[in-house]
Amino acid sequence: METMFEQIARDYMPMLLNWAYKKLGDREKAEDLTQEVLLQVFSAIRKSPSPITDQEHFLWKIAHYTWCSYLRGSQRRKLCVSMENLQLEDPRDFAEDYAQEELRREQTLRMRRQISLLNRLQREIMISFYIDGLSVREIAEKHRMTQSAVKWHLCQTRKKLKKEITDMENQEYVYRPRKLHMAISGTVDSMGSSDIVMLENSLTKQNLCLACYRQPKTPQELAGQLGIPMAYVEADLEWLTEREFMEMTGSGYATSFPIITSAEEQEQFAIFAKHRKVLSDVIIEGLTSAEDTIRGIGFYGCKAPMSKLLWLLIYQFCGSLHIPYPHIQTSVRMDGGNYLPLGFDRETAGDAPLAVDNRGWAYNGSMQNNGFCWMGLYNFGRSEIEEMLDNYTPHGKELHQLLVELIQTQTPVDGYDEKKRYTLAQLAQKGFVTVRDNQAFPNFCIFTAEQYTELRERVFAPIAKKLEPAIPLLTAELEKCCGNQLPRHLNHYYHSSVALALHDLSYLTSLFAFHDGLLYKPVDSHDGEFLTLTYIKNH
Repeated sequence: METMFEQIARDYMPMLLNWAYKKLGDREKAEDLTQEVLLQVFSAIRKSPSPITDQEHFLWKIAHYTWCSYLRGSQRRKLCVSMENLQLEDPRDFAEDYAQEELRREQTLRMRRQISLLNRLQREIMISFYIDGLSVREIAEKHRMTQSAVKWHLCQTRKKLKKEITDMENQEYVYRPRKLHMAISGTVDSMGSSDIVMLENSLTKQNLCLACYRQPKTPQELAGQLGIPMAYVEADLEWLTEREFMEMTGSGYATSFPIITSAEEQEQFAIFAKHRKVLSDVIIEGLTSAEDTIRGIGFYGCKAPMSKLLWLLIYQFCGSLHIPYPHIQTSVRMDGGNYLPLGFDRETAGDAPLAVDNRGWAYNGSMQNNGFCWMGLYNFGRSEIEEMLDNYTPHGKELHQLLVELIQTQTPVDGYDEKKRYTLAQLAQKGFVTVRDNQAFPNFCIFTAEQYTELRERVFAPIAKKLEPAIPLLTAELEKCCGNQLPRHLNHYYHSSVALALHDLSYLTSLFAFHDGLLYKPVDSHDGEFLTLTYIKNH
């Protein structure tokens, strides 16, 4: 008898362990259950009055009864299985019974999934009737509809679920969420609260926007595609529609703001690379050759190395370059801001070749506030400068006001009261100023209005003149590119998309100059934060 048991243990131990692990999902518990089954097998063999002829059927019968006893919460001493209860004369193959049980379990899971994908009314009627046990009349009163309508919904929903279970939906919903990076063109509310932040903090809302971008989709289609129960999809769609990130169309929900993928971004970059010799190279060469003129203007910070000055000069030149094109369309939004939302899908590039290698670079875009100009480049990400330019919090306003004051008045440090000294210490700690010899010196360039006018007239204007033939050619190609990239329902953003693409001239020209070794390479992001920061005095 011991020999037969050893043979069964050797042949079926891995299969039993795998079976137990699938049941319990825990390795330690699965080992305990497997040992329990083998213990009962050994006990049953010893008590059997006749030889065991069908070992596999015998083993799985004991495993089945052991599992049932385990589920009933029986104690270990109650798990002993008698030979009478085994009914070994039963001709059925337990392995087949087990397979059928697994199939029924899978069907139940699919049924539950399909119920979660029903729309709100269908779901409520099914739950009310089959789970809550309400009558058709009670359901009709609850939802303020006729009893005939309730019966019709029940009938149609049952047909739909039956079809889904029959088909078994060979398609598996293995969906990998993507991250949608949000930006704006315009300004947020003065209180600093923005729906953009809420959208960036919700992976579900982001992926709904991505799923509805190319073509409208119904809530049922979205629930199926994302693998999210309908109740959650409906709630997020309601929020997105209310906050104007989505709009309802005749065929479903559609994303109502532009989203650009990495591949599309590279397609636009390729156009700039194509025109580089007559655009970016002309800008870079024109600025570097005018070094003596630039330093002769005498603005604060003009003695810095040209590799550092070129960062802000490229940005300032491109910002002042007049390209005749319609302004970007913005509107007052629900959160009080006046901006156009912009989405960037950075996870769709794949293995496509890069027209311009911008890996490692972040583009926060340009910001202006009260004479301060800044462009976030070279992997700066969220920065102290960006927070200062926003200056929406009381603390931020204090920092901003003191920085403007010391630029305008150059008051000695010992003339500050205790509160101002504390604020000044924070400005120094953040890198805006350096304090020495009883004076605070800003760590960025400062122009008077007259100096900036001189820069534009003596340096920028001649370069802009050379670019005049190339600008229309660049614009025409970007128009064609953006027109092909935008989905049909967002055609009204055509001019805004082209205008945004044209703004990339400063970003890409800086990137070209950086790769050519003409720009100073910051030690880290904090070291590079102040390279494009500029203040222009208006008086």
